[in-house]
Amino acid sequence: MKKTIITALIIVCTVFVNAQLKFTISPPKYELFVSPNETKTMTVTVNNLGDSAIHIKVYESDWTIDFENKIKFLPPGTIKNSCSGWFYINPQEFNIDGQSYADVRVTLNVPDNVYGDYWSLLFFESSPISFSDKPAVAFNSRVGCTFYSSINGTVSKNGEITSMDYSKDKNTLKVGFENLGNIHLRAKGFLQIFKDSVMIYEKNITDQLILPEMERNILFPVDTYLKKGSYTFKVYIDYGGTELLEGEKTIFTQ
Repeated sequence: MKKTIITALIIVCTVFVNAQLKFTISPPKYELFVSPNETKTMTVTVNNLGDSAIHIKVYESDWTIDFENKIKFLPPGTIKNSCSGWFYINPQEFNIDGQSYADVRVTLNVPDNVYGDYWSLLFFESSPISFSDKPAVAFNSRVGCTFYSSINGTVSKNGEITSMDYSKDKNTLKVGFENLGNIHLRAKGFLQIFKDSVMIYEKNITDQLILPEMERNILFPVDTYLKKGSYTFKVYIDYGGTELLEGEKTIFTQ
């Protein structure tokens, strides 16, 4: 077990849905292990849940998660680990009748000389269809399908806890976690709080995405009131590697 002692003295499926244009996609993500020069074809099903026909356009986007866990969407090919440009989409634009569905074939063409982990997003964006001479009010919605392409035999998992900070105002423990490997990680774990060696609180967290070679905060809500005094916070992070990470910090509350 890898342990970090810190005392008190020291990364989708994003959905934008308009109430008038309801549709879903399935699956919301693909996590693939592929090889250089490999071609892989998948299907994404678009379901129109509304009664009116809609038009769908499919396009690529890069994305990332910053240290404060905010998702940023970027033009395709912006980030170095982008697999935008690897896709052949058929069809890219089409209509779906109300209460109906359509399948989109997505072919991934993996280039040569690739190493590690790559990711991208396909946005499915809807717009209404007007069948009259009257102009339609344009309400657009979009749903993202995330693709991860991990290259066989070239990826490694590694990570570490870099900081632990408790906010009494927000009643939250913020744990800095750095992904030292070259593949995306999904961290899970739990927090324990001790008072005079007696555990008084425990909280689990699951599915915290950390992209390769990046650092982000993992938040542990503290759903209990901590009176003035000294407490020991312990966190345990399982990121899917060979060891469970442990962090410990003494907190003094006022």
